[in-house]
Amino acid sequence: MDDLSLPALVRGESCNHTADADPSRTSPLILRFVSWCVIMIWRTCVDWSAKRPFLTRATAHLSIIILTLTAIVLSGVGIPAPRAAMGGAFGDGAAFPSDQTAPAGPQPTPLSGSLFADLLGTGADVVARLPIPHTTIPERARAKVITYAVQVGDTIFDIAIRFGLSPDTIVWSNSEGIKGAPWLIQPGLELFILPVDGVYHTVQAGETIASIAADYEIEPAALCNEWNELEEGDQPQAGQLLIVPGGKGEDVDWTPPPLYPRPGPAGLSYGVCRGTAVSGPGANGWFVLPTGSPRVSGWYFHDPRNPTHIGLDYACRTGDTLYAADSGVVTVAGWNGGYGILVEINHGNGFVTRYGHLSELAVGCGQPIYQGQVIGYCGSTGWSTGSHLHFEIRSQGIPQDPQAYLP
Repeated sequence: MDDLSLPALVRGESCNHTADADPSRTSPLILRFVSWCVIMIWRTCVDWSAKRPFLTRATAHLSIIILTLTAIVLSGVGIPAPRAAMGGAFGDGAAFPSDQTAPAGPQPTPLSGSLFADLLGTGADVVARLPIPHTTIPERARAKVITYAVQVGDTIFDIAIRFGLSPDTIVWSNSEGIKGAPWLIQPGLELFILPVDGVYHTVQAGETIASIAADYEIEPAALCNEWNELEEGDQPQAGQLLIVPGGKGEDVDWTPPPLYPRPGPAGLSYGVCRGTAVSGPGANGWFVLPTGSPRVSGWYFHDPRNPTHIGLDYACRTGDTLYAADSGVVTVAGWNGGYGILVEINHGNGFVTRYGHLSELAVGCGQPIYQGQVIGYCGSTGWSTGSHLHFEIRSQGIPQDPQAYLP
């Protein structure tokens, strides 16, 4: 029995094994058969020549998408979730503005700032661009010096604010036109307006970059700037105008001069005849020499050696008699800054004449004057290095070349 049972057991095990293996062998055969049938049907029904371009494009696009998503996942950069999912556009997870009340009931849980962070459970940061509605252009200094004509009602302070400069810079840049009397500016006077605070310096004969820099206590390299036509190693020419950024001139006296005794109907004057009712003879329309002589001893009008000079310096000796160039009314008589003792005559036809650096007055504020009448005496008061007459002719407030009007 044992001998007979062993083969039987062996055979039974073998049968059992064979019976268990039959289904596993049958399944691959069925799958292979079904696959073969599908492939044969596909090959029979599909026009490969027509479908190949479509499949090629689809495969290429799918490859690009897969590569992009892979790069994003590996780099840790998240894709912002839609605003609705993030709780709207009012903040982190805040679905409603502060002035509104959320509806009753359960609220949806807002997603984090990254779609992949929510799906993959990572803490990837959100990269989002903020809109810039406009471009901010930084302020830059002007490229050159400009001129400005004084308007009715202007003061040095108004002009300084308009151009973003200090009032001192306006005075220092127009020393010949203002002559230390900023309260005396009149409409029509043209002023130099620098691009930066500093001094507009007229180069004198013999001056160098080093000497000019030392006078204004600045570094010599500061003069080789974008506004001056100077390169390192160059030396300026006499009469050249240089912008000295950060330079400082003489302290400006902003207070009008004290009462100045002089002859005339008004008794005392601040120099400018304010509030004085004036009337006088009409102008002849032509001028005579204020010193009786055409001899010039100083600067000419816009002299190349001093381009900012707006008058003519006639030669005279201290105490020499000075005359009115035309008929009119005295509108200034007194001490006025760099002019020293000054007489101004308004001729009533748009022309005004000025006589500066006098040693003594012979007329008073508001006094009628006739052509050739004595108005004062030659001197060297104010910004003067020697006796002479600083003479100006202005038309509608604009300085004119006296030599174009005088014999």
